[in-house]
Amino acid sequence: MTVLKGVDYNDPPIRYRGERIIALLRKLLPEPVKTPDYLDTDFAITVYYSLFLPYPVLRKPDTSDKKTLLHYLIASKMLASSRLSEIKKHTIADTTTSMVASAVFLEALAQEINKMPRPQGGDASTQSKAGPESGNSQETMDIERSVEKALESAKEVARQAKEIANLAMRFAAGSTSVLTLDDVIKDVINLARNTDVHILLEALKTIESSEAYIKSKKIRSPRGELDGYELGSDIERVAASELALPYELFLVKFAERNLLLYRKVINEDYGKFYVLLDKSGSMMGMKIIWAKAVALALAQRAVRERREFYLRFFDSIPYPPFYISKRIHGRDVVKLLEYIAKIRANGGTDITRAILTAVNDIMSRPSTSKVSDIILITDGEDRVAIDTVRRALARANARLHTVMIYGNNPDLRVLSESYMVATKLDREEALKVIMAGS
Repeated sequence: MTVLKGVDYNDPPIRYRGERIIALLRKLLPEPVKTPDYLDTDFAITVYYSLFLPYPVLRKPDTSDKKTLLHYLIASKMLASSRLSEIKKHTIADTTTSMVASAVFLEALAQEINKMPRPQGGDASTQSKAGPESGNSQETMDIERSVEKALESAKEVARQAKEIANLAMRFAAGSTSVLTLDDVIKDVINLARNTDVHILLEALKTIESSEAYIKSKKIRSPRGELDGYELGSDIERVAASELALPYELFLVKFAERNLLLYRKVINEDYGKFYVLLDKSGSMMGMKIIWAKAVALALAQRAVRERREFYLRFFDSIPYPPFYISKRIHGRDVVKLLEYIAKIRANGGTDITRAILTAVNDIMSRPSTSKVSDIILITDGEDRVAIDTVRRALARANARLHTVMIYGNNPDLRVLSESYMVATKLDREEALKVIMAGS
């Protein structure tokens, strides 16, 4: 017996979504807490569509089945709560955040109901003998409190999950690609609960702007995609309407180069995009937060320009890099966010070694003859082996762009295609970095 009107609980895609939420719930619950029998696929579907649909409508169950009555009781308390509207700001018509909020709600609900006193020899699923009609029973009041606490747990996670989903969508802005996070929901929940991720996303908001949404440069090509119309005589690109003209008129327009043609373009090819980010001890505080936010924005730029992207942190040694190919997936955005957020500032500084490692990374993968760009973000005044680095950059056909935070490095100024000193760490300076080399 189902409790939501208009939702076919036996429809395979709907059933599959409920099963995925229950599987996720089992992974989220701590070891001592078992998944209660009443938190089944049907109830997961009820919770999911209560969050996903703008106006879910309950169907009063005409049955004595205790489990269905308990489902109805919990769903009715959930839909009557004022906290639900706060969550639904982020979940309506959004599969990712609805799944996140559903799993977190069920996790918290299971833990709360497991704390409720149980009659001897019974469990929580057998306590609903009175059913939803007995609104003043102690059990009903306990369930209402449990639902409120579970909604409160889901509220902040849903908000953060929406921020992460929006970040993923911004990576695909201006392209036909649609990034989905449905296959990494557990990772999204972990990130949504991470304080460092929250700080990073807040910092990213302060520097993002429509001006920073780099558009790919286009070049004309008869084999490209349709971009508009123009006049000319290229028969291969002639518009279909011109073919309907009388033969003589068509020849006249052809001779005068006045035929209506499809204008076709392709994206200009770029070299690789590499971000080197100093994580030495002197970068603690606002410096590392600003630099991480800039690195995320630079990753967005690389994706929009269809460039291979590398990010490597370094102090006295280079740390393992993060790589994104020209085709990005939702899981790449999640892993990138996780990779950036977990880094802590500590250690010394060796800029020469970091640049040489970046050069080796660039040369290790086959590439076009296009120039690659290395963005170095540091506050280090470390000596740099100028001749060695210059030869390495030339060998890799790479340009160095340096961003000095509160400092100056004469060696890097000599080596760099562009050199910038950041002192305010604000949006304006961030945009200058994001546009470097364009």
